[in-house]
Amino acid sequence: MLTQPAAAPADPLSIEAPSDDWVLSLSLDEPGRVLTSGVRWAEWGPFRGFFHGLLFDREDLAHSNNCSASDCSDAELVLRAYERGGEAALPRLRGTFVVAIVDRTRDTAILARDPHGTHPLFYVERGSRVLFATTPAPLLDQPGVSHALNRVALADCFCSRWPDPQETFFAAVRRVPAGCRVIVSGGSLRVAHYWSPDDQPMQWLTDEEAEGFDGVFNRAVERCLRHGPTGIFLSGGLDSISVAAVAADRARHIGVDPPLALSLGYTHPECDERERQKAVAANLGLRQHLVAFHEAIGSRPLLEQAVELNRGLAAPLLNAWQPAYLELARRGRVDGVLNIFTGAGGDEWLTVTPCLSADLISRGAFLEMAQFFGTLRRSYQAPTPALVRQAFWRFGLRLVVGRWMHRLMPRSLKSIRVRRLLAGDPSWVAPDPELRAMQRRRAEGALTDLDPPQGFYIRELKVSLQHPIVSWAIEESFQFGRRAGVRFLHPLWDPDVVEMLYRTPPSVLNQGGRAKGLVRQALSRRFPTLGLERQRKVLAKSFFESLLRQEWKALTDLIGDFPSLSGLGIVDGKGLRAFVDDAFQNPEQIRHCWVPINLEMWARSHHG
Repeated sequence: MLTQPAAAPADPLSIEAPSDDWVLSLSLDEPGRVLTSGVRWAEWGPFRGFFHGLLFDREDLAHSNNCSASDCSDAELVLRAYERGGEAALPRLRGTFVVAIVDRTRDTAILARDPHGTHPLFYVERGSRVLFATTPAPLLDQPGVSHALNRVALADCFCSRWPDPQETFFAAVRRVPAGCRVIVSGGSLRVAHYWSPDDQPMQWLTDEEAEGFDGVFNRAVERCLRHGPTGIFLSGGLDSISVAAVAADRARHIGVDPPLALSLGYTHPECDERERQKAVAANLGLRQHLVAFHEAIGSRPLLEQAVELNRGLAAPLLNAWQPAYLELARRGRVDGVLNIFTGAGGDEWLTVTPCLSADLISRGAFLEMAQFFGTLRRSYQAPTPALVRQAFWRFGLRLVVGRWMHRLMPRSLKSIRVRRLLAGDPSWVAPDPELRAMQRRRAEGALTDLDPPQGFYIRELKVSLQHPIVSWAIEESFQFGRRAGVRFLHPLWDPDVVEMLYRTPPSVLNQGGRAKGLVRQALSRRFPTLGLERQRKVLAKSFFESLLRQEWKALTDLIGDFPSLSGLGIVDGKGLRAFVDDAFQNPEQIRHCWVPINLEMWARSHHG
């Protein structure tokens, strides 16, 4: 069970507060009549409220609603805000939570997850009822709810297509996307946005306004510090170092203990950051657990443990390094940590998507394009010819030409794109004709907009807000937090931070001629001996491939001819096994072996 914030008063409802396995049941025909038993609700006038998670800024919320935080539960604070502002109060809430409001004056129920979806929310429609929960598992345990896997979603996963941000890998279970609310009224259910940083047209920050980033970031980190002992997953990357530096400063400012640094020490030369990790922790005065990678995973191979983690997960394991990080989180919990900060969100919001190339080429801004290419070359470990192809063709001219063609022949081009998309699917995917037909019907929904009104750069920022893989990663983090007995918090996903970075011009994000310049320059001044001003993105590609080679025999013996996926008609098992065996022999393809193995083991643990 998630605890109330340390600084908050005892919640009068906490004695019977639900665990993470709560299920909330509402009537579609009479949403004001709550059907759930075992879930305690707060009452405020004609409103009933349910809250699960962590609410930031309780004092500010109480003050703005003329009440005392010490006298109100989180649910009651939300109800009072709703009474004063209606649904417009939802975007102003901060934290990681699910909230439900039953408005008996409108015979309407509203459910939402926090603006950036760091607290998951799923639902199932069952006859005249709709059931909600934090994970699919308790929904699947309800009488009459099908356990069938979503075959077409799994097949599309092999094809890197994600046409529906609400679907999950269970046919009956749907996701409430980040920044969305569910409205139950008049016998129906609809999902609608309630929060977005989008401006129409985009109102870019001025250089002076962009200088306010430090204040916004400080506030986001401080919110997270006020809710019990903290740790931080401290790598040697700019994202986690920036969070750690602010957390150390703000913790001392508000009089709480600074976070415990939790670091994995890799010995592989490609990703060995141990000296930098130690130097950062020492400079910030943080206690540190620097755990060697082999010690974190113990005596059993990493990938063997990784595939076993699929049991009980809402989706196939996304992060193969989770066994090591789960052990690191558990060590933090033994040391008293309740909340662990991460640098998640930095790659989405502190960097500039390469799709900026298409916008620059469209405007004829060739000098800016040359400067942008120089930034990419200085920031990423990739051969120059590959960067040229990416920047000038794949994310540049190709998109510009596609937009011209779309304007000239939109219908014909759409048909061509769908055919090409499907033609690129592996031959061993969807041998079942019915499943293949379902993929064809869905393919159009996976096409990107070739003529985005605000340009390709903004199009990609919008994708980052609700892409299913982003939701998948956050939901996985939530589940592993539960397993370790901690809560993961992501200050760079704070809505106020995202709203600001969304409107920060790319030239400011890349200041100094390198990616993440907005934080890089300040960090390089603070840690002048670490070389952060010229650090490139650290990858673990070779290390991961070496682990695959070491464990290959055991993994292939385990998967056989992919019996679960082939039994569902998702793949031709023998064809996929031949593909995997061939890929293992090819140094350029070996990384593609992991996804089929992982999906087979997840399907096996949830099917039959």
